Amino acid sequence: MSARDSVIRTPELVERTLVLLPVRDLLVIAPLVSKMWQAITLSPTLQRALFFEADPTASASQPVKNPLLVELFPPFFAPNTEETYPWPGTATSILAMPWAQAPEAFKRADASWRRMLVMQPPVQTMVVVQTSHGMIGTSERRAVVRDLSLRMGMLYDLAVPFLRYGQSSFQIKWNNGIAREGDITFMLSSSSSCVVELDPKRVVDERFDSVGGSKVKINYGEWVHLWQTSHRFESA
Repeated sequence: MSARDSVIRTPELVERTLVLLPVRDLLVIAPLVSKMWQAITLSPTLQRALFFEADPTASASQPVKNPLLVELFPPFFAPNTEETYPWPGTATSILAMPWAQAPEAFKRADASWRRMLVMQPPVQTMVVVQTSHGMIGTSERRAVVRDLSLRMGMLYDLAVPFLRYGQSSFQIKWNNGIAREGDITFMLSSSSSCVVELDPKRVVDERFDSVGGSKVKINYGEWVHLWQTSHRFESA
């Protein structure tokens, strides 16, 4: 038996080799090689490399974002641009994701991306800030969600329904190991006008509905008025 054959037939050596692969290749290609390789990808080591399980050796001060999710869902991992509006997560940016090229594969209930951790070590605390801009001013409400081990399915289910109608956008502030109230801050912003549409048209269409999705319940605090628009009426 050659040295190469010895490697590919020895589970421990195969695992050491596979863990060096990019996440996409480990997820898609390796299981197709043989039943043994498929079984090996279910080992704890490779499940952590695939971001399906938490990695206890990951550094909290130097967290690593899931590279495959960064590639497939760029609006969720865009650099912080709080001063620029709209934020990176818009209906337009969602429609431009790779999802649009293969919607049936992405929207499946058992799609693997839904189970993937967005980061190692996993995001445990998320601050959610929702801001509403209207004719009478701007209001904000907040929530803190804990004990998450945040996976991409929840992040998607929180953001995309928010963008379906109206002028809305989001951005995620990744704290990158810096000690703050949350590991990430999910910021949602929407604007409304005085015109109410009885049957508004969806901006993000049904192709982007995840079959495995569910409504994310967030226990927000009370709305707080940040500032109020003043109206002045002058008589003729």
